[in-house]
Amino acid sequence: MFTTIVRDPTLTERTQQQLERLIVDRRLEPGDRLPPQEELSELLGVSRTVVREAVRHLTAKGLLEGRRGSGVYVKAMNADAIREPIELLLRAQVITRSQIIEARELLEVKISGLAAQRATPQDIEAMQATIEKMAAGNLTPSEFAATDVAFHNLLARAAGNPLFLAMANSINDVMINLRLSYTNLYGMAQAVELAVQDHSRILDQVKARDVESARRAMEKHLAHTRKVLEDLEASVADENRVAAVSDSVATRFSS
Repeated sequence: MFTTIVRDPTLTERTQQQLERLIVDRRLEPGDRLPPQEELSELLGVSRTVVREAVRHLTAKGLLEGRRGSGVYVKAMNADAIREPIELLLRAQVITRSQIIEARELLEVKISGLAAQRATPQDIEAMQATIEKMAAGNLTPSEFAATDVAFHNLLARAAGNPLFLAMANSINDVMINLRLSYTNLYGMAQAVELAVQDHSRILDQVKARDVESARRAMEKHLAHTRKVLEDLEASVADENRVAAVSDSVATRFSS
């Protein structure tokens, strides 16, 4: 009985759509500087206020970036467009690290199977280099976390699907703090040993072109990651209980 009333786009929306189309079609390349607002408003036949609002929306979407004293530039499209919203959701406690691991269990198991089918000799060599870098045993916790992330990102690249690569990059970058906590909880030696074992197992199956075994190796690795998170949360809970008891005792003796 009722039909949706179609609302015509506003001038701001139409301006935003035109600029977005120019960026997506690569008529405006990453690094290109937009004309100044006054010039752009004349070119588009709209007010500077409309241009300013359109640019603001496109900046929020990650397509443009403002540089102080220089102007507005087309931003290279990369995994940041996915990573930043995920990081914000995590910080706002809308999602949890456990839920991110659950997403990884779906995504990275698939990626591992595809990598076993599609990895090039260069992909395999790059992943092997990250394992050897870890095994050398002279990394700081930050370097260890970055090298761990690099292995997973290289594996995603080897899967040959740019969307999987962007998604994996964004998720793994967000989880880097968990990897740092891992070294604090278990110590660097154990963290490195387990990572080298798991990554080597995954890479061995990729080299062997064994799709199902590569998938199972990743499943086992992510099960270890989930165990790390559980141990970390238990450790934090214990620390909070000790702190609560200490505060209670201090309050009793001070009253």
